[in-house]
Amino acid sequence: MARPSEDDLFNVEVLKVMLQLAQSDQRVDPREAGVILGAARSWGVPEPELAALKKALEDGSPPPAPDLALLRGRSDEVFEAVQALIASDGELRAEEREMLEELRLILG
Repeated sequence: MARPSEDDLFNVEVLKVMLQLAQSDQRVDPREAGVILGAARSWGVPEPELAALKKALEDGSPPPAPDLALLRGRSDEVFEAVQALIASDGELRAEEREMLEELRLILG
């Protein structure tokens, strides 16, 4: 089996951030879930990671912590994905806003 590319690794970490943000208000809107799974499919995320995402979306279990060091160099892409997630349900709850601010501080 081929080793995942840097893009593959980056995409999985972005999905973890998206899932954490979606779960930060203790609920995942179906539209948020659709954006996360749609991104995973369009990015060609391998089936094991896709299955883990689906499980976390279904049962509310948290994803593993994202590798923020891997995300720092491409923070614009991270925030583009996060903005798509926020736009999906048209709401930015206080918990989501707080997590977004923390992410901005960490990623720069």
